[in-house]
Amino acid sequence: MTNVTQRYGMTCKLIALLIPEQVEVVLHDLETDRIVAIEGAFSNREVGDASLVDIKALTFSKEGDVIGPYVQENWDGEMLRSMSVILYSDDAEPIGLLCVNTKTATLSAAANLLASLTEINTMPKPQALFNLDWRQTINKTVSETLASRCVALVAAKRSDKIAILTALETANIFDIRGSHQYVIKILGMSRASFYKLLKIVREEISKD
Repeated sequence: MTNVTQRYGMTCKLIALLIPEQVEVVLHDLETDRIVAIEGAFSNREVGDASLVDIKALTFSKEGDVIGPYVQENWDGEMLRSMSVILYSDDAEPIGLLCVNTKTATLSAAANLLASLTEINTMPKPQALFNLDWRQTINKTVSETLASRCVALVAAKRSDKIAILTALETANIFDIRGSHQYVIKILGMSRASFYKLLKIVREEISKD
């Protein structure tokens, strides 16, 4: 067992176990120019194979240089996202290269699926379903009001809720039967607090 393997062999195993079947970890001995450990192998290489690393082209800073991320093509055509780090001895001499190759096909497919499921810009509402849906109008008004104030609903304060009620009152939402109860529910307010704030809102609007 080489010094590089003794030092970093278990590290390679740990990284490969962290993301099983998606990550390959290859440990190169720079002195022998051989692969001395490989975990999660999927690149058709084996321990003992020539590293084929251009050592002279590597830049050594004696601080554990990180190379990448970079892209390389696997034997089956899949693109791999890879990173490498130069390993040093206690005497600050370069002794190895640890490379981590990550499969991209599965992750890309998952990303594309998530993108398609969350895409909303190309999905207009069917108006026939929402023309009379005042709940959607309330939802939109609440969302837009909170966005304009850069606050989430769970963090909305009294002033934010007054702003929401003002927008809803201005849009005559509270003329609709059942709207009061719906707003009370989504704002997480008691009936007493809601009607107290609504009274304040209506008094302010009447002044205008």
